[in-house]
Order: sequence, then structure tokens, then C-alpha cells
Amino acid sequence: MSVFPFMVFLLFLLVVSSASEYNAELPSRITALSGSCVQIPCRFNVSENSLKITERLFGFWIKKNHSLQSLESLVVFNGSSNITKGFSHIEILGNLSQCECTTVFYDVMNNHSDKYYFRVEIMPSDWKYTYSDNPINISVSDVPQPLILKPTDLKEVMENTTVNLSCSAEAPCPKQPPTISWTNIPESDNITTQLQEKPDKTQSVFSHMTFKASYMDHRKNISCTAKYPRNTSNDSTVETTMMLRVLFPPIETHITIDPSASVSVGTNVNLTCKSKANPSNDMNYTWYKGGQENQLDFGEQLTFTVNRKSGGWYFCIAKNEHGFQISEEIQLIVAESLSLIIGCVVGVSAFLLIFLLITLRLQRLKASTIKKTDISDQGHDKQVQISSIYTNGAFVSGVYIYIYIYIYICIYIITVHHIHCFS
Repeated sequence: MSVFPFMVFLLFLLVVSSASEYNAELPSRITALSGSCVQIPCRFNVSENSLKITERLFGFWIKKNHSLQSLESLVVFNGSSNITKGFSHIEILGNLSQCECTTVFYDVMNNHSDKYYFRVEIMPSDWKYTYSDNPINISVSDVPQPLILKPTDLKEVMENTTVNLSCSAEAPCPKQPPTISWTNIPESDNITTQLQEKPDKTQSVFSHMTFKASYMDHRKNISCTAKYPRNTSNDSTVETTMMLRVLFPPIETHITIDPSASVSVGTNVNLTCKSKANPSNDMNYTWYKGGQENQLDFGEQLTFTVNRKSGGWYFCIAKNEHGFQISEEIQLIVAESLSLIIGCVVGVSAFLLIFLLITLRLQRLKASTIKKTDISDQGHDKQVQISSIYTNGAFVSGVYIYIYIYIYICIYIITVHHIHCFS
């Protein structure tokens, strides 16, 4: 093996190892919003000897190509002369003497999308270096980046458990970060929002919400919205939505009757047990009647033809895998019982009215008889009045007896019919 190729190889390794000592730490790619700014997190390293004798240190940003001698290259920021080209303003926020080169590009537009390189020059040592191995690709968009809503795999949560949701929005311009808001959120929510630094040193706005799940939140669409300020006529907004699914046992269980709660014998009646629950596809319904231990039937509906024994109080039990609930009792009235009661009341009222009319009539006849009586015929008149009084008293007593008998019969019929129907 000849000595010359070996020396060339050693020289190549020396150059490569020397070049690899210097690098810049910055994201490989960042997406900016047009009409806003973009902040590029940046750090670099230099020759230690150069830093020891340095008096002045300048930063540069080069577009398209890292070579200053290339015709395609374009210096968009020259730190030695503080000249900016192609942008309204570029500002290096980092302290270059501490190897910090974080920079803000203001009012970026779509034509600014390109690859950019950082370069440093140290005086008086005249040390210069362009970090060609660590470019950043800036992509400018007219719409914000999509939001990230977590957990993305949230499927179903149990009622009364604590739910944690987070929404993050990219903040390429931390000087003008987006504002995050939540809509259609549960009443028990607790929200915290802050600006956070990501592993690549870029930033995002992070909003965290916790709440206790309720059955009222089931199938609720919870939305997270980010609003980005821009140096344009309109701000930009981006939104993401997720549907919350809550598991819960039956609630609001109740019964409906069709056609009505008061029916006549021979009518087809349909009782329906209604309840809210999730899951609802495996619901079980059981029917009961007050005063009976055994269940009547199973299923969401109870259908039957009314007879004299159908009247009474009904209730149902709704059940799923998470629990059960008993409905309130509802009364079914057979109209025949009601007609008997109304008939008796009407009959008694009619008898009482007739009795009052006859009594008033007798009192008027009595008063007329007294006025026509002469003093000379007082003895005879007294006899007539006494006879009349006895006759009226007998009639009144008869009316009372008939009323008592009628009331007794009505009470007896209603009592027997009630026992017969509801037994």
C-alpha cells in the first residue's frame, strides 16, 4: 500500500472530524401562518479558541443555499450590518455570545417558504462558519395547523368517572399565540391553558379540561377551537370535535298508556315502559301490577284487552348491565266503575232536589191556609192544620226512607264492583 493514498485518507478524516465538531440545533421543519411571525429556536457551537478572543460576534440567515459565493444564495439577514432583505423584520432574540441564535421572522408570506441556513462570524479572529448540515425548512400556509385533541381513542366512559381531555394548538409565533376555547362542555368542567415547549423547542398552546361524566353528556359533541391573530383583515380559526359517549344505568323510567288511563271494558290497551340508558340495545323490561307478587310480562310494551279485573296500579322495571330503575306506578281506571259512581251521585242529587222543592211547596200551602182561617172557625181550622201536618210529615219521612235506601244500594253496588274489579 502506497503512503500517498493513506495520507489523503487521513487528511479527509481530519477535515470531516473538524467539520462535525460544529453544528446548530434547530428544527428541521416548521410551518408558519401567513400574516404572522415565526420563531425559530436555535443553538450553535463554535471554536472554543475563537470564543476566548472574540470581540464581536455576528449572526446571518441565508436563503436557498449555504454558500455565500453561490449566485442562488440570498442573505436575508446580515447581523454585521443589521440589514434585512425580503422580510419586513428579522430579529435574533438569542445571546450569540452564549451560543443562542433563536430568531423571529416577522410578517411571513407564502413566498417566504424555503430552506434557511444559519451562519456565524467572529471578529477579530475572522472565524466564519455556515451550518450547512442543519438547515430549517420554513413552510408558510394560509390556514393553521390541525388541532390535536386527546385522547384520540376515547370511546366510552362510565357515568360519574373523571374524564381528562387535552387540546393543543401549534404556536409558531409565541409573541402572538392562539387562544383556545371549548364549546358544549359539561357543567363540572375545570380548564387550564398554558404555553408549552415541545421537545424540538418549538411551542404550542396546551389546554387541559377535566370533568365528571354525566348521563346528560352522552352523545355530546365537545369542540376545541383555536383562534390565531394575524396582521390581516381576518383572524384564522381552526376547530376539532369529538363525541362523548357515557355509559349509565336506566334513568327517567316512566310508563305511557295508549289510548288513555281511563278506558272501558273491551278496549285494547298498550302500556309502554320508557327509559334512558346506555347501552340501550340490551335493555330488559319487567311488568308488575300492584298487589301481585308475580310479574305480568316481559318486554318494553304490555298489551291486553281490558276486562273488569284490569283496573289497578301498574309499574315496570328497566334494567341494563349497569343497573336498574323502577318506574312510578300508574293507575288504569275501568270506565264502568266510574259510570256507576257518577250515576249514584246524580241520582242522590236528583232526590235531594225533588225533596227540597216539595218541602218549599208544603210550607207555602201551610202559610196560605193560616191567612184564610176565621177566628170563629179556629177550632175546626186547628183540626185541619193538625191533619195536614201529620200528612206532610208522613210524606217527608217516606222521601227520606227512599233516599236512604237508594244511597245504601249505590254504596253496596260500588263496593262489590270495586272488590270484584281490583281483586
